[in-house]
Amino acid sequence: MDNTQSTLALVLAALVLGAASCGRTIMDVPVHRQGDGWELTVSKITDGPNSFSMGNVNYHPGDGERFVHAHITLRNPAAAPRKFSFDRCDLDAGGQVFLPAMVSFGVLNSDSNREPELAGGETIERRLIFAYPEHKSPTRLSCAPMTVPLPQF
Repeated sequence: MDNTQSTLALVLAALVLGAASCGRTIMDVPVHRQGDGWELTVSKITDGPNSFSMGNVNYHPGDGERFVHAHITLRNPAAAPRKFSFDRCDLDAGGQVFLPAMVSFGVLNSDSNREPELAGGETIERRLIFAYPEHKSPTRLSCAPMTVPLPQF
């Protein structure tokens, strides 16, 4: 194999690996909601990737599950500090609901506080990672009382 073929093979391999690690984008148009004195923006929903590394530990969904990632921004518009519990957030599956398996910082793979206190006017970004049944599609993401409808996927 000459240098051109080697370079082409490396580029193709990198593209395949990069595409496989990103997951499939389901929604990437920001949706804004307000409720209970909070402002929520869901900026992106992806089906996968089905792995999550934190330090030297790799997380994978259980048998029959996949990871659904919700990228959100949460703002406390009030003047006083308030706590928000991410256990208020869930994806539906028929009569069941699934809470986030992990709450991560927006860009860092790190376990974040599931009930942060936001100062007045403070905004945070988080990624909610749900272990969700394969072959099912949620109809909505809810962070009670704020609800965002989702397309079938």
